[in-house]
Amino acid sequence: MKKQLKNRAVALAAGLLGIALICGSMISCTPKNSAKNNSGSKYRNVIYTYTLGDVTYPEMYTHVIISFFKADNVGNLFEKSFPHTPETVKTFKKEHPNVKVLGAIGGGSYSEFLTPVMLDEEYRTRLAKQLCAFVVSHHLDGIDLDWEYYEDYPESNAAYLDFAQQLRKKLPKNAVLSMAGQKAPQFYRDETIVKMMKDVLDFTNVMTYDFDYDNKMNRTVGYNGSFTETKLIMNDYAKALDGDKSKLNTGLPFYGSKFKIKDTEIHFENEPVHSFSSGSNYTATTAALGVEGAKNPMAYDDDDGVAISVKGHDLFVFDNETTLTNKANWSCSEGFGGVMEWVASDDDAACTLQKAVSNALKAQK
Repeated sequence: MKKQLKNRAVALAAGLLGIALICGSMISCTPKNSAKNNSGSKYRNVIYTYTLGDVTYPEMYTHVIISFFKADNVGNLFEKSFPHTPETVKTFKKEHPNVKVLGAIGGGSYSEFLTPVMLDEEYRTRLAKQLCAFVVSHHLDGIDLDWEYYEDYPESNAAYLDFAQQLRKKLPKNAVLSMAGQKAPQFYRDETIVKMMKDVLDFTNVMTYDFDYDNKMNRTVGYNGSFTETKLIMNDYAKALDGDKSKLNTGLPFYGSKFKIKDTEIHFENEPVHSFSSGSNYTATTAALGVEGAKNPMAYDDDDGVAISVKGHDLFVFDNETTLTNKANWSCSEGFGGVMEWVASDDDAACTLQKAVSNALKAQK
């Protein structure tokens, strides 16, 4: 339901009341085998980051995932693609003993190199061995799998499963193995990779964002972090795991989109725009709108899951404290194991979004 925000104080009070109601009435949905962060939250709080230094408040998290490892097209790991020395990781873990530190392989930038590796038994075995050795030498707690953009799903899924099984067998006993889950239906419907990996992975970080790709191409307003689509995708993933939501983390983006418009009015989903301008992380959004402007947008939409504001001929569609709090509350109330945040460096200097998510999870005690 589209609504212009006329009384922001009332909206804020309603949001706080919603948190209180959820906390008072929800049945405990503590994820199986989940770590407890320093705040005592019973939900996983996972953040992706390019470096450990970008995570200002590590104590808010159960898992920090450093992105991304790179490999060549025959399965040799580029160790220099990892930004830290073993000593740096060891020191970080000593200072934050309750935080698991993982390394992610692939991602949007490096997945093209993974495809020939995954589809060749010799190459993927080589990469699995090298990754496991790196985990040990660099004091990591595990690996996050992020192979994106592959096709021919039956063949690819079988290869991906074999790779994950090799990692599970070769990694230290208590190592964590997770996966970034795509939005493509072939990834989570019927007999697909999510179901195939059910007994291999500790959890899956579902990428419930980038929902506005088609809108960008069609010159219409799109919601990168669509709350409606997030709910649908998370429930589809749960079905793939036979209803076990404890191994699923709901993805929360720290960035949105900026569209060019001909007028200076608010526009909502699927309404025409002049063009897609650019992505806009929260740092850029607050720089353009101001801290208060980002916190109190001109409008909310999509069940208060999307914030919208206009400055000049720029239409900003983004997530802020309110939308991410609402999504985190929903995720917990639905029984999912936790949340995943992309990416630490996209937040503002005050870590506004990270604190909002952490506070929402702590409120679920």
